[in-house]
Amino acid sequence: MSASPSKFSWYLAGVVGQFLPWGLNSVLFTWMVAVYLGEGGVRLGIAQMCIQLPGLVFILFGGLLADRVDRRTILIVFQCLAALPVFTLVLLIEISTLSYLMLIVFAVGVGSFNAFIQPARDSILNQVSGPNIQQAVTMTMGLSFFAQIVGFGFASQADTTGPVPLLLIQGTVLLLGALVALKLPSSMPERESLAETREKNRESVFGEIRDGLSLIFNSPRMFPVMILMFSVGVFYMGAFSVLNPLAVRDVYGGAAFDIALSYMCFMVGTIVMTVILVAIGGIRRQGLGLMIALVAGGVFLVLINLRLPFYGYVLCIGLWGMCGGVAMSLGRAIIQESAPENYRARALSIYSLGTLGGGPIGAVSMGYFASVMNPLLGFFVAAAGVFFTVVFVWTMTGLSKVDRL
Repeated sequence: MSASPSKFSWYLAGVVGQFLPWGLNSVLFTWMVAVYLGEGGVRLGIAQMCIQLPGLVFILFGGLLADRVDRRTILIVFQCLAALPVFTLVLLIEISTLSYLMLIVFAVGVGSFNAFIQPARDSILNQVSGPNIQQAVTMTMGLSFFAQIVGFGFASQADTTGPVPLLLIQGTVLLLGALVALKLPSSMPERESLAETREKNRESVFGEIRDGLSLIFNSPRMFPVMILMFSVGVFYMGAFSVLNPLAVRDVYGGAAFDIALSYMCFMVGTIVMTVILVAIGGIRRQGLGLMIALVAGGVFLVLINLRLPFYGYVLCIGLWGMCGGVAMSLGRAIIQESAPENYRARALSIYSLGTLGGGPIGAVSMGYFASVMNPLLGFFVAAAGVFFTVVFVWTMTGLSKVDRL
């Protein structure tokens, strides 16, 4: 299928409509739990887990749905649904009934709807991009991180504005994202013969998910990536979503602006690296580059333990983000290139599951580490966990030899 520049532009606009609210929510939700309600590390970890856990439960069903029905329709419906818990939270705050339990319910709702949006958006990319999939993936990632930075900028004003105006922005942009999706082409999966359709109808939903898992687990290109992404979910996602805001609050005495600044530095680093990757046309040795990037990111987390001044801390976070930009781009590109068309949405949802599956574990465990030790020491634990996983994958699989297709 040939790509249309206008279709790809509308696709990128939809990326903004999804990730700007997500970036705003990342900081605002953390701020509401840690600063507005003043909760500690363990309860913050549980709250972050409740955003990530629905993805673990629903992401495979989201991928299966995207392989079966019009992906544009999925985007429109679930972007609208994602706005509902946001506007509901506004109402609860206005009538002064906001509580930790209400934020947990909000987190579950937001995480659940996003689990259906992401596979549909990922699987449309191949239909609206050109032949260089790695470059399209990298451009999409770069824009998604830029949109999140804009969201962080909005959320940094929470100490001044309070949560209600920011939640209204979040919900409105989600609805605008649904309108943008109307401009995308209808993206039905490939037509099948009547016999194939009848056979598929006889298969169970879980059987089709099992087929997708089997494809990943039996692939020498994709399975090692999944192992690494699970470790990233456990160690790096936990460090980013729990240790980072707690370190800013407890070690450096920061609030909403400082938490947002640390998130921004990570994303700026990621964007800088994605621009470089687009400029050089990608990396040929994808597997080797993925592993080197993960180890290099861990080095900067170890440096954080030197108790640097705040500008040194956010610099290390930014350099970690640069390494993350390489790792995320290469990991997704390997899956995007390797999966067959009729399995692509499921494969990408399983890829997301690899990270999401480790995320709840990481959120709770890193919250526990932060409660019993200095949050900065938790970064050392996270770096060590990823380092040992990379060593295992390097020695036990052929990922280091995986090149760009």
